[in-house]
Amino acid sequence: MNDIKRSLLEAKDVNIYKKLLNVLGEWTDKFPASGVDNLLEILIEKGKKLLPKDKRALDILDYIFTSNSESVSAAVQQLLNTRFLDLPVDLKPVTKSGRRYEVAFWHRDGQVLDKVKDLIDFTGKGGAGFWCDVNGGRIQLLDSKE
Repeated sequence: MNDIKRSLLEAKDVNIYKKLLNVLGEWTDKFPASGVDNLLEILIEKGKKLLPKDKRALDILDYIFTSNSESVSAAVQQLLNTRFLDLPVDLKPVTKSGRRYEVAFWHRDGQVLDKVKDLIDFTGKGGAGFWCDVNGGRIQLLDSKE
């Protein structure tokens, strides 16, 4: 059963990578020298290993590209500027701390990050990320279907 789940996750991984390549490529064609071309070069050079392995993180990226499939501009804008707090309730990475609920952060390379674009390792260092609290401590997310 684990092999089936892993192959499905890899298929989703590749699908999101292809969407990301298409969106960034089309944006770069329309608006050269906007800075997005640097992100595209890193993505092409390093491949899909820049994408997170976390299922919720992949779901968030998939949402960005699927909900903006008509408009490349909207997809790039949402990718670069959307914070986890601004995501729809069913995708928002939420954890419970004591009696209150908090939006989680993404931790990679010793940094605590809060934007959707930070889920993708555009630094190219290859460090795996994980969900964390504001202090950088690893946390467990609540299931959005509860």
